Parts: sequence; structure tokens; C-alpha cells
Amino acid sequence: MQLSPHFSLEELSLSSTAARHGIDNTPPPEAVTELTRLCETILEPLRTFLNAPLHIDSAFRCLAVNTLVKGAKTSQHMLGQAADVIPVGWDLKVALAKIRLSDLPFDQLIFECGAWIHISCAALGATPRRMVLIGSLVDGKWVYTPFKAGSPADTAQS
Repeated sequence: MQLSPHFSLEELSLSSTAARHGIDNTPPPEAVTELTRLCETILEPLRTFLNAPLHIDSAFRCLAVNTLVKGAKTSQHMLGQAADVIPVGWDLKVALAKIRLSDLPFDQLIFECGAWIHISCAALGATPRRMVLIGSLVDGKWVYTPFKAGSPADTAQS
């Protein structure tokens, strides 16, 4: 099922963690609605903005999968409002800097482990927070720190 011109429900619900553990990661109807909105308001515009395909590393996660990957208890992934992306052909720091300074209506933009970019849409009717964070695993737990312009993750100044 296509959710938008470049993204399918299969792609946004695929989970290697779910497959390894025999977990059904099928999104409920309300999450499919949110995934469609994520594609229309964030992923398709981001793809156009960067002029590059997006590899979706993770999008929808059921509670069991989210728990296994040590996701936040309030993760927008479980609602269908977030995706972890890798823009094909882009250095992640450069892509992060460009997205951060764009007018894309993201709710959260997180540079996670230097390996992917988490991007989410706000809940329907809510104002996007445009929160930019750096996420890393420390002693098996996710730690998020506010992004600071001029930090090592910021290439906008170079």
C-alpha cells in the first residue's frame, strides 16, 4: 500500500528487530493515518528539499519492538509520527544542518549515534516544536542533549 508517491506502508513498518523476534509490527489504522501524514508533511517534502531518496531505517514500531530497541516510552514511532532516515548520498551532518535551517515543519530532529536522522511530525493540530537534539546510547540508555549551533554536529558554519 502506497502512503505517498515514494513511500509505502511496507517500508515504513518494516523492522528487522520484529522479524528477528517473531513480532507482528503491523500498524493499527490510526498509525497508518499518522504514517500517511508523516509522508505527506515531512518525508516527501524532505526528499524534495534534499533532492535525494531517503533510506528509512525505522518508522512505525509497535510497543514490543520499541521496548526491544530501548525506544522512549513516549516515542512518536509508536504513533506513526516519526522515521529514522538516511538521505542517500548525503553526509549526515551536512543534511542535519540543512534540515535544521529549513522551513520544514518538523516536530523533532535528532542526530542519533551519528548514524541516522530521526525526524517527526507534530500531533494533528499541534504546533511543531522544531526541537533539535543529539541522541546517543550511554550505558545502554538513550541520552538526548539539546543541539547547539557551532557544536561538532553542526556543519552549517563551515
